[in-house]
Amino acid sequence: MDGVVVDSEPLSIAVIAEVIAEHGGQVDPALLAGLTGVNLMEVLRVAAAHSGRSLDTQALHRSYQQRYLPRLRACAAATPGLARLIAALVGAGVAIGLASSSSLAEIDVVVHALRLRPVLAAVASADEVARPKPAPDVYRLAVRRLGTGPERVVAIEDSATGMAAAHAAGLVCVGVRTPVTRGQDLGDSALLVDSLAELDPGILERLVPDGTD
Repeated sequence: MDGVVVDSEPLSIAVIAEVIAEHGGQVDPALLAGLTGVNLMEVLRVAAAHSGRSLDTQALHRSYQQRYLPRLRACAAATPGLARLIAALVGAGVAIGLASSSSLAEIDVVVHALRLRPVLAAVASADEVARPKPAPDVYRLAVRRLGTGPERVVAIEDSATGMAAAHAAGLVCVGVRTPVTRGQDLGDSALLVDSLAELDPGILERLVPDGTD
């Protein structure tokens, strides 16, 4: 979701840095950018460990949610090419799922703001699985909810962490370069693009080994 569906990663990084600062610490934004795709609690744990202070991760999480969700609700905007790609996939009868390291609350904000609910056949959050990305759990849950097998699913990811999760779940993966994750190694992707505007159902279909959708 973050970085692929909505350009929320710069906001998230800014809020984490603000929260750390409010609690008396400091964090390098480059460190946070390198953790894109990682579950929020793990990001906060790492940020706290590098903050120069002894910080309570749970307190940081509470402060983050109080600050981040209202801002996300106010500024959530679709990434370039998203609306066109979704319309094309729906027109081609391709089921769409959302598998995210974000919380259910964050997913709900984005899905509501971008009016995605009618087009999503499945939603899966890190809140619902034992292990967050890079473990495959959230992708496996999304695939089960789609009612298909992994061999019929193409994942679209913008981070190395997310790509590792998709591969571990047995999915073909498309990498999307974003300003935040451009420096990450997405070399294991079956296809690498600069935006969703470069994708369409035909391109994605050709990535599936047996030629199905």
